[in-house]
Amino acid sequence: MWFVSATATRTRFKEPHALIVDRPRAREHISFGFGVHRCVGNRLAELQLRVLWEEILKRDLAIEVMDRPKYLRSNIIHGIRELPVQIH
Repeated sequence: MWFVSATATRTRFKEPHALIVDRPRAREHISFGFGVHRCVGNRLAELQLRVLWEEILKRDLAIEVMDRPKYLRSNIIHGIRELPVQIH
């Protein structure tokens, strides 16, 4: 989940509304609290992601995205409702 932000512009990010996990400068997105707003859950979210990747790598899993994500419909929150993946 990430909130709509002022950084979601083409002048700041190429394809700002696309899910691009290896996006250059991805940490500059306001969802992790950069800019005027500082997210209180920033460190918790980073820790959760770190643990997730440690566990995936420990199990030597390969995750393949099978189709485009399906997004939530909201005026406030951009969230992924479904991301079809296959785990090998």
